[in-house]
Amino acid sequence: MLIFGFQRRLFTLTTLTAFCGACKYTCPHGLRKFVTKFTLLFVPLFPINTERYLECERCGVRSHLPARDIPKLVEQGSAPLGSVPPSEMVRTQPRVAGIAWPDLP
Repeated sequence: MLIFGFQRRLFTLTTLTAFCGACKYTCPHGLRKFVTKFTLLFVPLFPINTERYLECERCGVRSHLPARDIPKLVEQGSAPLGSVPPSEMVRTQPRVAGIAWPDLP
């Protein structure tokens, strides 16, 4: 008898200040990575799906990000507060109705 399943993990890569398009505030956003792995006998073997997104800590809206933008955002998150000029600040877009977000554990 084989026991298999899926394991879901949520990682917070960094926190940075961004303008939220939904609540219209400049506030902290968590840069998160959500990984789903295939497990066999309760041992995670390989990732099946990886999602990266910014999540507004004020209203909870999530904005998906392409993988190529992640290193730049991690660098921006580690910069001292106030060192990023407003012209280079990240602006998130509110999510589109109809997109199903995974339920987080």
